[in-house]
Amino acid sequence: MYNKLLFIYTAVIVCVVLALMFYFWNSTRNSYLERNQEYLHRMHEEAVEYVNDCRDISTYLHEELYKSNMEMNDLLHYLTDAPEKYQEYRLDTYSQYKLLDYNGIEDFSATAFEAYPSLKRLAFVSYSKGDLTSFNGSKSIYRREDGDVALERIKSGNLAESGEFSFLKEIRDPLNMQNVGAMIVTFHAKRFGNILTAYNLPELIIYNESGTLIYASCSDCKVEEIEKTEGAAELEEKLNAYIQSTNLENYHIISYLKKAKAAEIPFSIMIMIAGVAVAVFLISEFLVNYYLKRVSARLNRILDGMTQVMGGDLTVRLAAEKNGDELDVIACHFNEMCEKLDLHIQKSYLAEIDQKNAEMSALQSQINPHFLYNTLEAIRMKAICNGDSEVGKMLYSMAVTFRSQLKEADIITLAQELHYCKKYLELFEYRYPSQFKSSVDCPLEYMQIPIIKFVLQPIIENYFIHGIRMRDKDNFICIRVEKTADDYEIIIEDNGRGMSEKDIREKNRQLTENVMEKNKSIGISNVNRRVKAVYGNTYGVSLEQVETGGLRVILRFKPEEDNENEKSNDC
Repeated sequence: MYNKLLFIYTAVIVCVVLALMFYFWNSTRNSYLERNQEYLHRMHEEAVEYVNDCRDISTYLHEELYKSNMEMNDLLHYLTDAPEKYQEYRLDTYSQYKLLDYNGIEDFSATAFEAYPSLKRLAFVSYSKGDLTSFNGSKSIYRREDGDVALERIKSGNLAESGEFSFLKEIRDPLNMQNVGAMIVTFHAKRFGNILTAYNLPELIIYNESGTLIYASCSDCKVEEIEKTEGAAELEEKLNAYIQSTNLENYHIISYLKKAKAAEIPFSIMIMIAGVAVAVFLISEFLVNYYLKRVSARLNRILDGMTQVMGGDLTVRLAAEKNGDELDVIACHFNEMCEKLDLHIQKSYLAEIDQKNAEMSALQSQINPHFLYNTLEAIRMKAICNGDSEVGKMLYSMAVTFRSQLKEADIITLAQELHYCKKYLELFEYRYPSQFKSSVDCPLEYMQIPIIKFVLQPIIENYFIHGIRMRDKDNFICIRVEKTADDYEIIIEDNGRGMSEKDIREKNRQLTENVMEKNKSIGISNVNRRVKAVYGNTYGVSLEQVETGGLRVILRFKPEEDNENEKSNDC
């Protein structure tokens, strides 16, 4: 038994540990998946925010340019005038207004670079002259070159290059709103790399509408293949990754996380889960082994005691270890059994003699009910022969009532029960002549309904004991049968002394709870208990107060088809 239990418990422990391992592994996997998806969302939001910030900076610089008349006029002359004429304009302005500090496009560019470190290049393109001037961080360092390439890129809308992205702002003359040139604000793309370093697994791709790749964290990213996909669902299926995509003006920002890596658990965590599982298994196995050894030792002591008792030694006693479990109960009962068995063996001879004497006494005092029934029949016939028909009727009614309790089956028809009830009432008519009347009303179609016998006589007897008014001559009791849905009711109503409402409520409570109080009449309670036992707790006996005085007893039952096979055919 020890080996069997150890094997069963070990198998259970293995299953539990494996289930826990799977649960924690799956829980950890889901946790890493949720965390990496959150990282993907954060990284994407930061990348989009950076592009939005750069766009806002370019818009702000464009607005600030229009707010400064000196810088705006300087830029307009720079874009439209020849170099010599532009320098002449600057000298005339300086001398005319006697300015200590002249602010031109060089000062504007230097201020922009100081305010925004993410700014890589600020370029101005002249549409009339076709040249390009680029500022790279200092007002004294700029480059003036041919602007044909820039103009072509402006027309195509492809201002971005690898590692940088730009925003185009048109320059219009405030007086006539004519386009004189454009300002190209270029930003570093290295910030995307700084964002990506905070998140290990997600990848980031940024390109423009022309297909120029601005930034890619993966070396094998191909913009052409990404552009061929239609929608995020197809791209997610193609990359086998979780995708987040945002289109901002003509820039596409795509962040993705490979599904194979999204829920990947670090090797150290897997080793830790396995180590904890092994530790739990070893501890559980040790505790189970210790417990089974103790239980096995106690069982062996009980088996040894039983073996000694089988050998005839009834002085064996087992030690109850006060654990309060079933084995202690078995040990206590075993000790008690040995004591009683020893006492029984010692007294067996005297007990056998007492038993035989008791059986002899019972045989001598036994009354044969059939002999009593036959004797009543003989007395009735003698009374009829002597011309005393009234005594004969009384004896007949008594014999029928007595016979119903001896010969009939437990289940009889309603007609039989009512017939015995009439005979029982006839006995009381002889006993109380001209003091009460009785009636029995039952539709013919209900006569063959099966019912347990001896349910009406105790209720009628209860009326004659407690309800009848002996000084009056107008006593009556009526019995009628009614049907309600699938149930039947036998109603016994009288005009006797009745009961108070308080007593009726208390009696109905006892009948509903199936309570039988000691030292009190048990006629109705006995009938109620038998009806509930046969037909169920929803049926039984209940009492009601009659408006004109008296008591109404309602016996509710539901006949079963199987009971019809047991009913008697004697009516």
